[in-house]
Amino acid sequence: MTISFIIPIYNSELYLNKCIESIYNSSLLEKDIEVFLVDDSSTDDSVKVAKKLSLQYKNITVIEQNNQNNYGASVARNIGLDKAKGDYIWFIDSDDYLDSALVGKIKEDIVKNNYPDIFAIQLKLIDGKTTRIECSQPNVKHNVVLKGRDAILSGYQPSSVCAIICKRNLLDNNNLKFYEGISHEDVEFSMRAVALAQSVYFSDYLAYIYKMHTGSVSKSRSVERQYFYIIGDMYVALSLQKFAKTLDDLELQNHILRWSNNILLNLALSVKRSNNPLMDKNFKKKVFIDMNKHGVFPLKGPFTSWKIWLLSKLVNLSCNVS
Repeated sequence: MTISFIIPIYNSELYLNKCIESIYNSSLLEKDIEVFLVDDSSTDDSVKVAKKLSLQYKNITVIEQNNQNNYGASVARNIGLDKAKGDYIWFIDSDDYLDSALVGKIKEDIVKNNYPDIFAIQLKLIDGKTTRIECSQPNVKHNVVLKGRDAILSGYQPSSVCAIICKRNLLDNNNLKFYEGISHEDVEFSMRAVALAQSVYFSDYLAYIYKMHTGSVSKSRSVERQYFYIIGDMYVALSLQKFAKTLDDLELQNHILRWSNNILLNLALSVKRSNNPLMDKNFKKKVFIDMNKHGVFPLKGPFTSWKIWLLSKLVNLSCNVS
């Protein structure tokens, strides 16, 4: 069983060595590892570091995009998906790393559980002296094989794509790619992947570690980047609504439609309540006008509960798009 690790790289010269070492220091055999380092127009020495690593370890491919724009992780991941030949795909961010001691155990569990379409792990976030667990999926049964639709209906919350190790056949057979040009693309991709999976396994492995690095905080965003980040929720919701309508499973379809409408409500509320100096009156008005142009404001529903439906009515009354 081979695993393709797809790693977008952007200005990560300080972290890339540790990321790659965490893969090759595991008990996986080199022949079972395939790594794609896809550069996204880094302005530091990331590519130089990547090429050095490709000489140091086997089965590393460095891909440079012929552009001068930072297109984002979605484009880089899709390029990697087009090249990958492994049985499973594991997406990793270049400034993060794996717990090497657990990678081999994950492979063993994938085999032991009859090669599920998705094997999910948990993430450990280290922010200074604070550590917390993310992607734990407390509402979903762990350490048993489930259908993807059952995981979603029981309360699966899509988040980082780094938490789901996907069988390549699942992605290829359903032409699953990342939505390019939006923020929060991990949420959009993960929901579709789990919905289409016939078998998923949620483990308790804290196998993925990421640290908050200087320069990654939202304070450094411009108004344009802040808008891009905020409005991404709208595009995630619209995409998932379109996807849901393709499903034959009406219960799953209804759940995803309601869940995506909740995203739109949360978007409207977060904008309305924000005290972020970047999000002034004109910024907020622009968000609601954009939502209105896409037919999702005023909020319509259906939602996941009558309380949320009532809250949506209050939001509609209090927000002016004229």
